[in-house]
Amino acid sequence: MTELILRAGADHVARLAHESDPARAVIELVWNAIDAEATDVSVRFDHSEMDAISKTTVTDDGHGISLDELPGAFGRIGDSWKMTASKSKNGKRGLHGRFGEGRLRAFALGSRVEWDSHSRDTTGKLLRIVISGTTERRNIFPWDPAPTTQTAPGTVVTIWNDTQKSLVMLESDSTMSVLRSHFAPLLLNDDKLQISYQGTALNPSDEIADQTPVPLTFGESEEQQGLLHIIEWRSGKHRALYYGPDDRHFLYEESAKDLEPQFSYSAYITWNGLNHGALSMLPLGDMAPGDIGSLWQAVQRALHEHFAGRRRERRRDQLAKWKKDRVYPYEGEPKTESEKAERAVFDVVSGTLSQQISTKRADAQLTLALLRDALRHDPDKLTTILHEVVALNDSDRDILTGLLSETTLPAIIKAANVVASRNKFLTGLEHLLFDPVDAGTVGEKDHLHRLLERELWIFGEAYHLMSSERGLTELLRNHLRLEGLPTSGVEPVKRWDSRSGRTDLHLAVKMQEFERIRHLVVELKAPDVQLGRPELDQLEDYANVVLSNPAFATERAEWDFLLVGTDWDDVVENRISEDARPLGRFLNPVRKQGRPQVRAYVRRWRDVIDENRGRLAFVTRNLEHDPTLEEGLGHIRAQYAELLPSGLREDTADPAA
Repeated sequence: MTELILRAGADHVARLAHESDPARAVIELVWNAIDAEATDVSVRFDHSEMDAISKTTVTDDGHGISLDELPGAFGRIGDSWKMTASKSKNGKRGLHGRFGEGRLRAFALGSRVEWDSHSRDTTGKLLRIVISGTTERRNIFPWDPAPTTQTAPGTVVTIWNDTQKSLVMLESDSTMSVLRSHFAPLLLNDDKLQISYQGTALNPSDEIADQTPVPLTFGESEEQQGLLHIIEWRSGKHRALYYGPDDRHFLYEESAKDLEPQFSYSAYITWNGLNHGALSMLPLGDMAPGDIGSLWQAVQRALHEHFAGRRRERRRDQLAKWKKDRVYPYEGEPKTESEKAERAVFDVVSGTLSQQISTKRADAQLTLALLRDALRHDPDKLTTILHEVVALNDSDRDILTGLLSETTLPAIIKAANVVASRNKFLTGLEHLLFDPVDAGTVGEKDHLHRLLERELWIFGEAYHLMSSERGLTELLRNHLRLEGLPTSGVEPVKRWDSRSGRTDLHLAVKMQEFERIRHLVVELKAPDVQLGRPELDQLEDYANVVLSNPAFATERAEWDFLLVGTDWDDVVENRISEDARPLGRFLNPVRKQGRPQVRAYVRRWRDVIDENRGRLAFVTRNLEHDPTLEEGLGHIRAQYAELLPSGLREDTADPAA
């Protein structure tokens, strides 16, 4: 038996595997099959006696893994042959993968993996090789040639879940929605490709409610041309944006759940300028330089306009249904100008409120009649109907009427929902960090880190996520991007002891005034870690790199380094000066000529949560909203079930209790 030793440490392989994200593992394994020119890809699960997933099998009829591909596929990371290729091995497809990391994702599905692959050599002879890997030896892949009775190439990847990892999310409707959305462009454009998932064909065309192509014009002189393809789905709650250079390969994905909450949709953005470098700048959003930032803004505007039109269509459809059901409170056509004006206002207001109006015929008829009477007898107070339906008092009704003259009802609802959702998240986070039982199951990278990537407002409203779980060299690249400087040929950045550093979260905001850039680097620790000298020294080392490395030299930038944990020891307590204690600053502002300003802080989660509650307190009191622990955990489960420890993903409370 021959062993391929991956040129990476086992801990690095574990990070690349993203073992807490099994759905993404399935996606990457399917893409490996597609890049191998497969036309038939099948994903199946076997179950234990307890009905848990015990084995995952991904089968394809692609060209297989040949002997000459083995070293590149399993012996190194980052210089895959795909980096320099634009087409698959036989030129049949454009490539999706680039970095040679996809196969490592299999460890997210279990502790043992086997690749049983058949391929043809240059003479056309069919050869079989079997490669295996385990989480116990993550960077070592034994392989052997093996006899075969098959007559065609292909690969079977089998992953055994010996450790009983929770994979229940793989059989949920939400995962099917994610897979359908992810592979839709390829499946809709390639009728020879079939992907089946637990025996069900992944056929996006069956679930499409509507699709709209929207041409995009952007750039400094509006000279760039791109395309936005919006697919609205009949079911599911998945909402995502995909960016790519063509209409089949979208290499950058971004959540869109906050962009348009009323519709289930996927938006695919194509532009031939979206090469690897351009895609790496998309996380900067509207701060991205040049055409990338302009494209991002054009997409946001186009989506807003599209769904504003769709909501108008939905209102018209609802009015037609009310008329058909004979609950519409007017008969015939309006005869006078006054009646036309009243009818027009009624249609707009009732259509806007349609989501809040009961679907029961009798209730809808009463509500619509009340709205008609309110408009007819007191047209200056359009919210009278709300008083009749939800018992608003006169003062509240007048306040709402005034608000509606300055903004819209959906905007008011959205603002209130943001505050309510944030309060629920803080309540749930508090439990994850401090509960005597559950806090012990919360890991730094697998749970806390991934939750906070999606709730950056905790650290400040204006920040954008630059990078997550990346090294100091990536920190420098992000700095150069924000400065509008080239990132190619960047020398590796090391700490003073020549070791590489890896930061948890790098956030930044580019302020308009004087074009200043403010960076925030957050280092998170698990609830069971007491902060001490090693953690402080680690953060101070990062701060000194930025202060002393010439590559970071600029007076326009400010760098704040923040260490956050549940508690700290006496060493940390003594490092914080008395005048800096409220903010936990242990490295006072340092600025050298031609260098950025650098500060370092250490904070307890208790203080961070309380400060966020304080910022929300005024609106919270007026909303009369004080979420319970059950509501807080329920909110986090609904939004981020896949990011929680397995014991917290479902409510195990006794319903009879």
